[in-house]
Amino acid sequence: MSEKVKVLYFVDRLLRGGIQTFVYENIKHMNRNKVQIDFLLLDDGNKYEMEDDLKELGCNIYKLNNVWLDRVSSFPKYIRKLDNFFKNHNDYKVVHMHASSKNFLVLKYAKKYGIKVRIAHSHNIDFQTKNKIKKFAGVIFKIPLKIYATHYFACAEVAGKWLFGERQVRKGNVKVIHNAIDYKKFKLNNDIRNNIRKDLSIQDNNIIIGNVGRFTNQKNHSFLIDIFYEIYKINNKAILMLVGTGEKEDEIKNKVRKLKLEKNVLFMGFRKNVNELMWAMDVFVMPSLYEGLPVVGIEAQATGLPCFMSKDVITSEVKITDSLKFISLKKTAKEWAEIILNSDLKRRNTETEFKNAKYFIEDTAKELQDFYLNV
Repeated sequence: MSEKVKVLYFVDRLLRGGIQTFVYENIKHMNRNKVQIDFLLLDDGNKYEMEDDLKELGCNIYKLNNVWLDRVSSFPKYIRKLDNFFKNHNDYKVVHMHASSKNFLVLKYAKKYGIKVRIAHSHNIDFQTKNKIKKFAGVIFKIPLKIYATHYFACAEVAGKWLFGERQVRKGNVKVIHNAIDYKKFKLNNDIRNNIRKDLSIQDNNIIIGNVGRFTNQKNHSFLIDIFYEIYKINNKAILMLVGTGEKEDEIKNKVRKLKLEKNVLFMGFRKNVNELMWAMDVFVMPSLYEGLPVVGIEAQATGLPCFMSKDVITSEVKITDSLKFISLKKTAKEWAEIILNSDLKRRNTETEFKNAKYFIEDTAKELQDFYLNV
């Protein structure tokens, strides 16, 4: 048997977000007798459950111990540890970086120690910070990122334009890798739907508005609460189900209390069974301030949910089925509520649409695997 091709993924940490889910599902569907994928992470002092999940798939996990890029003073230690890591781990054929431009040094030191294939993969259309200085630095760091990367990947064309520039996309230098999913995992199961609703004491006349996402500025939960409040005023049987955790969670809980919505808003926390919770929902609403191509938006469509997402700031490439509508963030919460409630909210089977759009995880896993083997 020929030797495995070794590939190193860089992700800042392994909390369960869209990027981490994307890489995990792809690795799970690759032939791991042919490709060995390991991970290099930053270290924020926490251990995440996904680290064990990836180890079960045969991945080795390496950390730049005690390195978290929360301030400029962290960079000297970051540089030393990166240099030392690649000095001792330079037998990888490919380094595939799933992170923004501030981590361009990963590709620089991979090049220094002879790793010839270096992929920068864009998963977003804006920086995760509101700090103007950090944003400015991120824009500047795009220049060396493009220099040290040998290949440009993106989850969608718009994400490619944001990180690598419109010219690179126009010239065909950016490879789009769909944020595909394991469709079988998301196909509606009515028995589980009914059981979950029963466990949550939800009646047939309750309509569940759902959202899955970390409690961050990006996901715009405050506006989502405003939308739900308008829905509630029209239909007091409505329930809002929020799946996820994050730094803004307490702030959102306080807002819910002030609006006296505690009995109608369910904070589900972090959950592994997101697919099953989506089956329990009736509508999926995602008023994010920006996204690349959100995996959760693909998953929601796979379950057949009618979906409503921010117009212009979420790429139109996320639309796989006719059950998805875009609404402008310029519209008021009341207008969002009226559009949602006046829409066709029937659930649909979307399997054919997903197959035609090539959003099955088996396809993207093979695409990535073939790239690693043949590049």
